[in-house]
Amino acid sequence: MSRSKTYRALVLQVRQSGEQNREAVFFTQEEGIIRATLFGGPKSKLRSYVSSFHQGTLWVYEDPVRNSKKITDFDVQFWRPALRESYARLMAGSTLLEIVLASQGGGSSWEEAFTLTTETIETLNTISEQSIPSLVTYFFWNWLKQLGLLPELDQCQHCACTVRPDEVVWYSSLKQQALCGSCITGEEHTQKAGLFPVNGGGRRWIGRILELPPSQIERYRLDEPSLRQVQQLGTELLQHALGEPIRYWETL
Repeated sequence: MSRSKTYRALVLQVRQSGEQNREAVFFTQEEGIIRATLFGGPKSKLRSYVSSFHQGTLWVYEDPVRNSKKITDFDVQFWRPALRESYARLMAGSTLLEIVLASQGGGSSWEEAFTLTTETIETLNTISEQSIPSLVTYFFWNWLKQLGLLPELDQCQHCACTVRPDEVVWYSSLKQQALCGSCITGEEHTQKAGLFPVNGGGRRWIGRILELPPSQIERYRLDEPSLRQVQQLGTELLQHALGEPIRYWETL
């Protein structure tokens, strides 16, 4: 059995390991998240190749005795220099990579998750800066779909009524269900504790972007108040799923 493997890979994270070596974390189409050691000092060409956001063909040698993986080569096809030239792009890209890493690649459908991630990162490299929040929101909701955690927002889970297209639905993070306006008590509505409103325009936008590749996101714009509602709920749902905060919006 060959100890060498080839992957289609995206670099998620690189950290120093000892004085000369580095540990790299990759998201691969074939096996999801893998970790491998990059040996060599500053003169090694691989040190510049194996860097966050870079994507290409990865060669790894596995040592079953030491239970370790060694990077033998990395052919970069996508360098994405624009992500390091813009604070907004860098913060957005770093957020996406952290979500992928925190969720262990999004489950077992590696190919689908890898395609979503790499296409979104590539779009981030070229999209206008004013559209970056929409793209990040796009990724949040599509990643929730990847995790199988999309909420039902067109029906009240308390009274089972169908929410009208022009009606605001309230998602309760405490009850983890969508509620119509009639099923929210006066106290709940006043305190707004754990309640996230989403209007009809926001719900229609969510349904549409779940059917689109990320490169098409600029064609489907949403007004600022509706986008903010969708952002807040998507962030809340992802934070609950990952068990850790997503701080991207605080950097804007």
